[in-house]
Amino acid sequence: MKIKVNTSEFLKAIHAVEGVISAREIRSVLSNLKLEAETSSVSISATDLEISIKTSLNAQVEKSGDISLPAKQLSSIFKTIHFEEALLSTEDSDGDSSITYITDATKKNDYKNKLNGMDAEEIKTIPKVDPSNISDFPTAMFAEMIRKTSYAIAHEDQRYIFNGLFMVPKGDKLVFAVTDGRRLCKIERPLSTTLKFKDSVIIPSKAIREISKMIATAETGKIGIIDNQIYVNANQIELLCKLIEGNFPNYEQVIPKSSKFSAVIPKEGFQIYLRQALIAAEEPTRQIRLTFTKNNINFYAQTQGVNEVSINMPIEYSGDEVTVAFKGEYLSDVFKSIDDNEFRIEFSDSSSPVVFKDPSDPDFISVIMPMKI
Repeated sequence: MKIKVNTSEFLKAIHAVEGVISAREIRSVLSNLKLEAETSSVSISATDLEISIKTSLNAQVEKSGDISLPAKQLSSIFKTIHFEEALLSTEDSDGDSSITYITDATKKNDYKNKLNGMDAEEIKTIPKVDPSNISDFPTAMFAEMIRKTSYAIAHEDQRYIFNGLFMVPKGDKLVFAVTDGRRLCKIERPLSTTLKFKDSVIIPSKAIREISKMIATAETGKIGIIDNQIYVNANQIELLCKLIEGNFPNYEQVIPKSSKFSAVIPKEGFQIYLRQALIAAEEPTRQIRLTFTKNNINFYAQTQGVNEVSINMPIEYSGDEVTVAFKGEYLSDVFKSIDDNEFRIEFSDSSSPVVFKDPSDPDFISVIMPMKI
């Protein structure tokens, strides 16, 4: 293999795929990037066996071929290169095709970097995808839906179904639901075109993170289910990931059908008082107690023997006095979903699920289970 590439574009392509490589992988095929050069482009791929990601960029291909190179070293090399074009050439004259030399393609700089790689065949990445199995999807809408729900995905929970995002196609609508067992987020949006797949799927959190990066600046994208794997293509990046198997809980049953009390609260003021209260909240839960009384909400937190805080915030509320305790992180996170200047909170007592709503987005809902007082 012998190719000339623009160094900044090549580094950008490396950044697009290296996120799937685990920091724990050292000197194994899973810590490498696969480079495949043909005609006038080079593709770069990475995989952790569960998720694969691939992108391509224009290149002057003097000799086609492929190679597997260590991702960390390759990324570090191209971060420090100061010349515009780089030449990557794989030497095979001595029978060792795993050595790649990186030099200045213009020969203006006397620079030479030798990098040991592996046989590219050891890395299995994304095959050609049949266009009939994929659909166009609105990337901006997907990005918003992910932003409003993904923070509630569980991390390394033994109940694997909680470690992903539940995507439910409903004809001309799409639902995302996420829960970690203590809180739940659900959002629904209309679709201009129906998706090719009809079944609900659970997408792993790692894939959701990568998809978020892919679609952040993309105008269009394609999505499909290929051999029980989620496939996404956007911004000249392809992703293929195994789905989480199992039955996602009935999220509609978790959402209270009615609540005894409610209040509409200014978001900015609430966040200010919450941050002040969190300073005194004891680790690890950083519990915050909210006490609702007539036209007032009290924020209370303490670290035994160290710090205690009590803050009152005037609000419009006429229900009974109720104290509800929350894990501080959950209260902070819910505002990642609420874009309005106000939010609506609905509750019945100290132990029942509490509902948070965005007045400007009736198709979004967040539910948090209170802590024991």
